[in-house]
Amino acid sequence: MTLPPGRFDYAPLNDRPIIKWPNNARVAFWVAPNMEFFEYLPESRPTQPDIPFYARMDYGNRVGFWRMLDVLNKHKVRACCCLNLELLDHFPEVKDAMIAADWDYMAHGLYNSRPIYDYTEEQERAYWQDFVTHLKEMTGKRLKGRLGGGAGYTVRTDDLMAEAGCLYHTSWIMDDQPWPINVRGGQKFTRLVRPKNRGPDQWASVIRSAIAVSDR
Repeated sequence: MTLPPGRFDYAPLNDRPIIKWPNNARVAFWVAPNMEFFEYLPESRPTQPDIPFYARMDYGNRVGFWRMLDVLNKHKVRACCCLNLELLDHFPEVKDAMIAADWDYMAHGLYNSRPIYDYTEEQERAYWQDFVTHLKEMTGKRLKGRLGGGAGYTVRTDDLMAEAGCLYHTSWIMDDQPWPINVRGGQKFTRLVRPKNRGPDQWASVIRSAIAVSDR
């Protein structure tokens, strides 16, 4: 049965095929940190800076990223970055470090302060084409998916992402497993699991649930 907005079919968790991961792994674990750039004076409030918020976000690019990178490199973990595209231009040092670590990338808007809610279809199509092209030029990597967040959405977002060659969208947080998303062009397009903003206890619960699903 397909429910509004018609993007995916309903299927109860206890009536699905068991997912088989490579090498008989019980859980697939994905490290996907957000790398964001917040404008000091965003277009939505050009005379109203939010200094504490801006500074807290900028801390991540000045300090947090580098500490996280050391830990990931130490344990040989390769991440997939949820990327504000303009960060590549604003922080070339961060860009070069991600390239050196061979990270992958998913779209997370140009800036977190410029959502696409009001875009026409042609504007959004150009947005995705520009994102794909610029990312390839700057990193050598193909854009494969997206986390929406502050970047916003339209009713056509999944269709245009699939049209631009993307494979997944993580903003549909309605399941514990990957799930096909219906798009008008018929391309293979998937909802992937990417929980965010969780504390240690919540992450432990997510992992236990995933193992329970794999063992049923």
